[in-house]
Amino acid sequence: MGLTVIDYYGKQISKCGYCKGIQCSISHGMHTYQMTPHDYQDLIDRGWRRSGHYCYKQDNKMTCCPCYTIKCDALEFKLTKSHKKILKRMTRFLRDGKKERSEIGGTPTINNEGEGDEGQSGEDGARGGIGDEIHRPNIPVKNINLEAAGKANKNRQKRLTGEEKVARTLYEKSEAKSNDPAKDTDRSQNTCDGVNLPCKKAKQMRLERSLAKQAAKCVSPEAGMTKTRKCPKNPEKSLRDFIDDVTNADRHKLRLNITHVKSKQFEDTLKQSYALYEKYQTLIHNDRPNNVHDYLEFLQRSPLKHCKTEDGPSIGFGSFHQQYWLDDQLIAVAVLDILPYCVSSVYFFYDPDYSFLSLGTYSSLREIELVQQLASSVSSLRYYYMGFYIHSCPKMRYKGKLCPSYLLCPEAFTWHLLTDEIRSKLNAQKYQRFNPEVLAKDIDEFVEADINNVLLLVDQNTCITYNDYIQFSSNQILDRMLDILRSRIYKEITGEDDRNAIMEYGKLVGKSLARRILYIKM
Repeated sequence: MGLTVIDYYGKQISKCGYCKGIQCSISHGMHTYQMTPHDYQDLIDRGWRRSGHYCYKQDNKMTCCPCYTIKCDALEFKLTKSHKKILKRMTRFLRDGKKERSEIGGTPTINNEGEGDEGQSGEDGARGGIGDEIHRPNIPVKNINLEAAGKANKNRQKRLTGEEKVARTLYEKSEAKSNDPAKDTDRSQNTCDGVNLPCKKAKQMRLERSLAKQAAKCVSPEAGMTKTRKCPKNPEKSLRDFIDDVTNADRHKLRLNITHVKSKQFEDTLKQSYALYEKYQTLIHNDRPNNVHDYLEFLQRSPLKHCKTEDGPSIGFGSFHQQYWLDDQLIAVAVLDILPYCVSSVYFFYDPDYSFLSLGTYSSLREIELVQQLASSVSSLRYYYMGFYIHSCPKMRYKGKLCPSYLLCPEAFTWHLLTDEIRSKLNAQKYQRFNPEVLAKDIDEFVEADINNVLLLVDQNTCITYNDYIQFSSNQILDRMLDILRSRIYKEITGEDDRNAIMEYGKLVGKSLARRILYIKM
């Protein structure tokens, strides 16, 4: 059975990568030695994210730039006019290898919003900066024997309690209820995709093109217009239809390979992917990485176990790189976590020479299509997680353009459709509780009595609950003295005692995870 082992660091204060403020970004962090995909799914559904082995959760009430977990329902996803334009641009480039006239002359201009076609480079930079914005604490990593810890945990593994089963069922029901877009009757198509209706000039141009085609077929304009009014509209093209719009005669071939971060295929392409990452960081972020070790530490090393189940996808759950090969050249890489209910975007980097293809948005669309593909065999896997939606940072608002998108309530941990009403509230006050029911609480709330069930790894071979640990210590004079000494040392370093730290941790991860995850107390 899988095992998650963490070392909780507590509150972290650092420089903000979004507003560039000094010592104003407040979060909670922990090092994850090993983590199951199911446990990480539950963590991100409580507002956590990972950067390598480091997991963090922003304190949205206190931090300068509140970060809200955002996801898109891939099975209900609607293409906008801008999305279609980007997909067609890629198709034209693959077909003839030529840039459009407006794209000749270098990288597009970056606007303040980081949105749209001309602002795509800004969008890519924002999307690629998820991990860069977090300042991981410089704390030595403990030497943990995971195999021994796993054996110790097997001795006390029990089935999920009835209380946890009920909590999980209620959570899924509340999620399904909040994900029903039919209940949001005030949402219009314009509000959803942020695109205005075509202007009169554009309609006139389409009409003229239609009349010209009819004239070429020797059809009178009057007859053509009458026929056009009577004929039903063609079915709207799906995302898959746009992607499959390729022919054998195309000048370029674009293929996407998805490879696990610990596979031989990843090792075989490491030289190309690191060179691409180095070029991206240097030209886009003006921040050249020190060496390949930094690259591996940030984007290859993952605590997630690669596991395959009968009811899971054929490639399994875990951390992957989705590589974009244009002919024989690697032009982009998406770092993804495939989890029980979603595909989570970790990072994205690309060749700046191909900025004209709006690769940031294009890759988001391909990742949504990946979710749709996986959902065909795994019905529970239907969401695309985009990291954090940061409304106070304009360049990060582009994530809300993927419709329908949902934000996680930071208090009740329920999902809520991102609407103009929510945007207006965030404009007025950057911290918001999205659940309108005042009495609605976290169904997995961790209370003081739950501390007795927190799992502790007290040495390489011993895994016990906090309650057993206290009782054992009280019966052993020497152990009690050592525990008091450890507690005092911890209090001197952090300013708080051990029990308070465990209580804080439990409230952040929730009651269910606190019973499954091994909390290192060594």
